[in-house]
Amino acid sequence: MTSANGDNNSADHWFKEGLRLGRLDDNDSSIKAYQKAVELDQEHFMAWFNMGIRYGKTLTNVKAAECFRKAVALKPEDAMAQYSLALVSNLIGLTDDSVKHYKEAIRINPKFAKAHSNLSVVYYQFKQGREAIESLRSAEKLFDEQGETDKADMARDLMQELYSEFKFTAADFE
Repeated sequence: MTSANGDNNSADHWFKEGLRLGRLDDNDSSIKAYQKAVELDQEHFMAWFNMGIRYGKTLTNVKAAECFRKAVALKPEDAMAQYSLALVSNLIGLTDDSVKHYKEAIRINPKFAKAHSNLSVVYYQFKQGREAIESLRSAEKLFDEQGETDKADMARDLMQELYSEFKFTAADFE
């Protein structure tokens, strides 16, 4: 259990130290602080999650995936943890895991536009045109609803390219 007090031997102390060091862009020291936090409290979700982010910033994606897996195990209903695991899984070539965790992030939060968009990219990598377009259409609609017009415009432009490449029309998805 996470210690509620602020002593230097509590998981919360080391978690906060990790946050502070991360804000200074000292990723290596931040990671060490998060490691101390999880040594003291193996169930410190935010320490695992933030350590994954810091490993990602150092392009140590296998370690980032390990941290995000632990975070997902602790809080499987956390859409951002699922999304983060999906992202690094794709980067390290675990595309089946990537698809699984993007879909889970979307199940948890159906309005997670970036998850829809990134899932489209994974489908595109494997030339799954219909699935790529369906995901991108969802992302475009959500980006519009959420007022992210630049991203919605980019999704529309990409969709036109996908329609052409995979020999579909918008009518095929109505």
